[in-house]
Amino acid sequence: MAKGYQARTASGVVRRARELHWLDDEMLAHDRARALRARGAGPLRITADLEGRGLPGALIEAAVETSRDGRSEHDWAALALCGADIVGAPARAWRLLVQRGFPEDVVARLLDVE
Repeated sequence: MAKGYQARTASGVVRRARELHWLDDEMLAHDRARALRARGAGPLRITADLEGRGLPGALIEAAVETSRDGRSEHDWAALALCGADIVGAPARAWRLLVQRGFPEDVVARLLDVE
């Protein structure tokens, strides 16, 4: 009873929160990965975000893979460029994609830079 709550009360609250999926790391990882992906984030940014939340590596890998929704990272990077004013500015496109967390090999392939 360090903070004024009895252990029985605290464990009941935690149990109920788990039942309601308020404490569900798997759901958090997958929902967060999909949300970041929808905003144009690449796998490196998604991984960093989920690592920062203290989630385990295997769960992070699964969430990143699921967030791809059957598309390649190349396709996601191309989508991230849609709407960006970068025509004729490969350096700007490179910076944008790297800042969004796409691996350099994906960016180089998309921009046809060796």
